[in-house]
Amino acid sequence: MFTTADIRNIAIQIERNGEKSYRKAADAAKDAELAAVFIRMADEEKRHAEWFASIEEGRELNEEQRELEAVGKSILQEMVKDRTFSLEEGELGAIDNLADVLIKSQEFERDTILFYEMLSGFIENEQTIEQLGVIIDEEKRHQQELEELLGSTAASAE
Repeated sequence: MFTTADIRNIAIQIERNGEKSYRKAADAAKDAELAAVFIRMADEEKRHAEWFASIEEGRELNEEQRELEAVGKSILQEMVKDRTFSLEEGELGAIDNLADVLIKSQEFERDTILFYEMLSGFIENEQTIEQLGVIIDEEKRHQQELEELLGSTAASAE
């Protein structure tokens, strides 16, 4: 239903958006430990984008498959049009409250996880499904780390 290229291109953009946003957050962070967390997350997002970029189409389509994939592409575009899957340009840098940065980052991770989990149902290649599962687990770990950072930030503010 979805072409590998459709999935790959959207996933690459999601990961690049995440990398860019986490690097900006690291630059803006006043705490070195927090900056290191954002840099590590950015590096992982970069690695995810590189993996998605390595996925090849690898098959010829007949006319019926091309039609189905055109429908799938339209559905995919409709599904993601209202979701940014990104931290808008300059958004993290413009936020001066650490808690808000962490909350926005969590939203990004949550959207990414949901999108990748949905995509996994449309992928046939077992190796690709397995690698996508690894990436989903890393995104879940990011979300958990952000939650812990948010908790420690709230505790230190009291």
